Amino acid sequence: MDKSKKQCRNGDKDVILGKAGGMDGEMARLWEEIHEQPEVIRKLWNELPLRLEQRPAEGKEIFLFGTGASLSACMQAKYAFLKYRGVHGAAVAAFEAEYYKEILDKGCLAAVVSQSGESYETKVIVNGLLEKGIPFWGITNNEDSFLGKNARCCLPLMAGEELGTATKTQTASVMALYMMAAIGHEGAMRQLEKLPEVMEATLQAADGYKQELADFLSDRKAIYLTGLDAHAPTALQASLMLKEKVWLHAEGLSLAEFRHGPVEVVEEGIPIVLIGYGKEKMDTLLMHADFLTKVCHGDVVLVTNCQENRIKGYRNFPYVWEGDEALSHICATLPFQLLAERMAAQRGYDIDGFKYFCPMAGAIPSRS
Repeated sequence: MDKSKKQCRNGDKDVILGKAGGMDGEMARLWEEIHEQPEVIRKLWNELPLRLEQRPAEGKEIFLFGTGASLSACMQAKYAFLKYRGVHGAAVAAFEAEYYKEILDKGCLAAVVSQSGESYETKVIVNGLLEKGIPFWGITNNEDSFLGKNARCCLPLMAGEELGTATKTQTASVMALYMMAAIGHEGAMRQLEKLPEVMEATLQAADGYKQELADFLSDRKAIYLTGLDAHAPTALQASLMLKEKVWLHAEGLSLAEFRHGPVEVVEEGIPIVLIGYGKEKMDTLLMHADFLTKVCHGDVVLVTNCQENRIKGYRNFPYVWEGDEALSHICATLPFQLLAERMAAQRGYDIDGFKYFCPMAGAIPSRS
């Protein structure tokens, strides 16, 4: 590691403080980590099935615990449990875990997702599950962590070192959960086998649009990111990245919830991103886009895997995916990683560091 940079260990992060990535002629580590993701996913595809053979017994429902980007992963993956296992997947914020103690029983299955496996909230959840004798999965980038050592079955993310904003550990967490849900389902597993090459295609496709969109958003102070149906969690993860890297007020929520209240504060020229999936839902997406443009006078951006002629009237940020919607979140997340990296570089920010994360870690170490 460059000795001119300071490292701050904070729960789920190794944070680097120092030079702004790319400003001194060096390639930002974040850019490299984004492009390492297809290989990480390929590694998980090859190695996790052996771990999944030792999985705990099936439960009537599964509780997925996480915080930050790990919680986004849980929210994105819950649809795969519904589709392929027919079980209810409840994504639960780590701080809420204590309120679930009374309803958790041995008929439930749980998964705890944490990049480091050592955060305060993770330890509280793990101790509570052990106390009640509930078998749980541990999904972590550190197999030797508190989470990894205490889980009935540990699924290592195999993502290697990650210096800043969660990119490869977030998508690897989604992949591990996808595989938990899809194991034994031949059609879903075939789709996941192709995921690394589709991710490469998405990165290439989105790369051609990122600069145009970064320029469009260069002087904006706020942005709405909305997800249609199963992509509400993608909007949340996208907003998290833009807040962390670009220091932009970004609100992520479902498109349905956006209509009930938040739409009333839309002002002329405010950017509104609509994230969707599939041709069959394009009518719904475009109906909202037309309303937000013509009535609310917002600046609409479409993020979709459906490249039809009728979307050409809008700014477009594409992703590639032809499989099930329940497995589309990783590819839909990648364009926002590229956008966050480009906007941070354009604004001269420290791409591989954080503004307040380390100072807060020093002030509030126990709950990081």
